[in-house]
Amino acid sequence: MFVQELPAETSPEAVARVLCNRPGLAWLDAEGSSASEGRYSFLGSDPVETRLSVASDPSPFALLDELCGAATDASRSAPQTHASGPPANIVPRWIGYISYEAKSERESRARASHPTAPPAVFFARYDALIAIDHLEGRAFVVAESALAGQHLRARLNAPPRSPEARIGRVVAADPAQHAAAIARALEHIAAGDIYQVNLARVLRASYAGDALRLGLAMREQSPVPLGFFFDDGQRSIIARTMERFLRWQRAERTLLTRPIKGTLARSGQDALEAHALAGDPKERAEHSMIIDLMRNDLSRVAELGTVQVPEIMAVERYAKLSHLVSTVICTTRSEVGARAILEATFPPGSVTGAPKERAMQIIDALEEVPRGVYTGAVGYLDQSGGLSLAVAIRTATIEAGEVRYFAGGGIVEASIIERELDETVLKAQVFLDAAEALRSTTDERSAKTEAETNVALSQAPLLR
Repeated sequence: MFVQELPAETSPEAVARVLCNRPGLAWLDAEGSSASEGRYSFLGSDPVETRLSVASDPSPFALLDELCGAATDASRSAPQTHASGPPANIVPRWIGYISYEAKSERESRARASHPTAPPAVFFARYDALIAIDHLEGRAFVVAESALAGQHLRARLNAPPRSPEARIGRVVAADPAQHAAAIARALEHIAAGDIYQVNLARVLRASYAGDALRLGLAMREQSPVPLGFFFDDGQRSIIARTMERFLRWQRAERTLLTRPIKGTLARSGQDALEAHALAGDPKERAEHSMIIDLMRNDLSRVAELGTVQVPEIMAVERYAKLSHLVSTVICTTRSEVGARAILEATFPPGSVTGAPKERAMQIIDALEEVPRGVYTGAVGYLDQSGGLSLAVAIRTATIEAGEVRYFAGGGIVEASIIERELDETVLKAQVFLDAAEALRSTTDERSAKTEAETNVALSQAPLLR
């Protein structure tokens, strides 16, 4: 791996503004909150290769074994430099996403075949990236070769852009419709079909212009350790996610997941909020079910006796919300690869329900709109053939002149319909606030341009 240090003042936003007119802009956006999750941001453009699979493939996840194996081979053969920089096992080689409809349920395949549905699995290979170390305040070019690194540095010589966009009025799905879906889910729970199910509603708006403009607005509203911006050539995906789905370090065979269940709006009284959230019976019951579900999922690929829960129901705080988070870890069996891991764990338990298979069937029946990337996974396959994936929550998808954003929550026996509706509003707030900020800025710029035009016209000489 070729590594070259850049000026310390290099910022991810500045790099994104320079590269935003290039094809395939990818931005794995951290905010420096911790050495484990938020230390490094990575940015790149102009992928040298793209690979995808569709939901109708016998196993959409088979592609992952191929890509992870190729990454391992490349890492072994690539020349190494002596410059400091991020280790190979956290440097992306393939960046992309796995759609929710990549699941193997037959009921979802018709939904996944919709003309605007994204691929089940889509990853793009970047032969050079900008890596920014937020903890040490350093920046690097990391590349497969010196030539690839030089090409990326040359692209950075372009002037930065101020991306422009217009967003229309945000229209949310009818709350009465979502309330009816929640009521039906509660009937399933009462009948013993399921213990929990995650239901979402969709928000839409017209959108024209640079997707990065909305990405920057959402970023300002919600700093997170696992932020994601990605242009796949047909759609742009913006995820302001803080939920770790999977981190698999291939050489060590360690597999980790950190499910989130339990949400409370922040009011500035952190200690009281933490006590209220951790002590809420409904939130604790919901979270406990997901811990059990994820332990079961990991056990399918784990060495016997290695599944552990070292952290239970910790309260983590973000810009507007607090969440309950637990950590589940295991050691994978020696024969296990990326495909087997995804087949055992996908979709994430925190955004489906328990039992998972039945919950997914109920989601298909009660939600009218396919989820697409939302509640799938976003992230990368690293240079050492491992996985780093986040749950695609707080996620907007821009495609064909429209932006879509989903917001949902887990339904359990103790759920109150009005409270669940309120939770969808809480989780949509990052998008709603960003849309409002974008609209206000656009209106201000339009008014300024009109005023400047009027002044220029008043000072222009009369036509003779």
